Amino acid sequence: MVFPPLRFAKGAIDFYMSRMVFPKEMKEFPQKLSSSGWDIARTKVHPTTGFSGTNDSRYILPLSISQCNFPPQLHTNAGVLDCLLRPENSFKHAMQESGRESLDAESLLQLVIRSEPPVRVILDMGAQVLEWKNEEVARSWLSRVPASESQATVFFDDCNELSVLSRDGVTEPLMISPFAKQMDQCLVYLDEAHTRGTDLKLPTNYRAAVTLGPDLTKDRLVQACIRMRKLGKGQSVMFCGPMEVERKIIHCSGKNRGDAIEVADVLQ
Repeated sequence: MVFPPLRFAKGAIDFYMSRMVFPKEMKEFPQKLSSSGWDIARTKVHPTTGFSGTNDSRYILPLSISQCNFPPQLHTNAGVLDCLLRPENSFKHAMQESGRESLDAESLLQLVIRSEPPVRVILDMGAQVLEWKNEEVARSWLSRVPASESQATVFFDDCNELSVLSRDGVTEPLMISPFAKQMDQCLVYLDEAHTRGTDLKLPTNYRAAVTLGPDLTKDRLVQACIRMRKLGKGQSVMFCGPMEVERKIIHCSGKNRGDAIEVADVLQ
C-alpha cells in the first residue's frame, strides 16, 4: 500500500539512500591497516599508541608496552568509584523478590518491574539472560510497563544493529526512528556483549539494573556502569545477581547471611 505512491517520490528515495544505504554500503577508508597482537607489542622505531577507558589491565601488558597516565586523568578511577558509592545506588537481593536462587530473564524482569525507584535500563553485565533473545526480552519488558511510562524498548538485534521496538510491534533501526530523539519514552536493554562501547544519551533521572556474574572484574563492571553517562549527576544503578554471587560477596565482606549488602561490598 505504501510502495506504489512512493516508488517515484525522489525525496523519499533520496532520504532512504542517504540515511540507510550509503552510510552502510559506501563507507571507504583511504588506507587499510592490519595488525595482530604481536605487531602491537613488537618493539619498533615509531611507537604505537592506544587508548583504554580504564587502566586495570596495566599489570598484564607486554613488557614492550607501558601505561602512561596523563595528569589531568589521574582522578578518573577514584571519580568513578565515588559515583558508584553515592547513596542513590544500591544492591537488590534477587532471591527475596523472585524466590529463586538463580537469576534468569523472567526473574530479572520481575525484579525490575517491582523496583522503586523505577528501573528504565537493564545492563546484563553478568550475562544472566541466556534463554531469551534480546528482542524477546525487549518485547516482554515493554508489555509489562504501562503505556504512560514507556512507548518503546531499545536493544541490539541479531545483526548487532541498535534497534527499537515500539508498542505496535514494529522493529526498526534506532537511527531512523522517531524515538532517537525521544529517549525519555524508551526502555533500554543491553546484553553483556554490548555493555562496552555503546553510547546512548539517556535522561538524567534514569536508573539502571546491573547484573553481576561469577568472575566479574572491576574493569568490566565499571565500563558497564558508565553506559550511564550521567552517573552521579542524577542517574543511578541497582546491582543484582544470583545467590551464588551473593554468597561470594557475603564471604568476602565478612558479613552474615541476612545482612544488607552495600555497593561497597560489591566493589570489594
